[in-house]
Amino acid sequence: MIILAFDQSIARTGWAVYEPPVHGKMLIGSFTSRPETNMSTEAKTAIFCDEIEKLFKAHKPQFVIWEAAAEVIRSFAKQGKTDLIGEQKVQGVTVNADQLILRDIQGHIRHAARARRIPYEPVQPKTWRAAILKNGNLGRDDAKKKAKEMCQMLRIAVRNDDQAEAALIALYGAGTQTFRMMTARAAA
Repeated sequence: MIILAFDQSIARTGWAVYEPPVHGKMLIGSFTSRPETNMSTEAKTAIFCDEIEKLFKAHKPQFVIWEAAAEVIRSFAKQGKTDLIGEQKVQGVTVNADQLILRDIQGHIRHAARARRIPYEPVQPKTWRAAILKNGNLGRDDAKKKAKEMCQMLRIAVRNDDQAEAALIALYGAGTQTFRMMTARAAA
């Protein structure tokens, strides 16, 4: 059973194709998703959609897993502007636009799986990191460094940290209850 895993981000999305239990033959890659300036959100996410579709068609996965974006979209206070009398005028709050795009990307992955009737599972970063890296509370940079170290230890050839995290998400996917039930059904 083939697992397709994603570690998506705005700048670069890592992916891994894994057929357990042999992680040495894992196919790993990434695609740049850094859009041109002044592109609409729809145009930006279309880049992801095209790449995701290529992966589904080329590898025909039977299970899909990806790192879930935060459920709560954080907002940040805008910096106030000083007027002529020195008062700060607060402009309200703004959201992190990348978080909005990540939700669209996840929607494309989910849709590609659902359209093909492929079981799928989003996984929280803390969950897969706790299971694979043995620490779910690592900061972003520490987690990426540990992911590359783990791949090196397992002799999984990766070129960047997004590929490393995708590879480890794929390994995590092989241990999920959904994947184990699918394997048991196939064996019966």
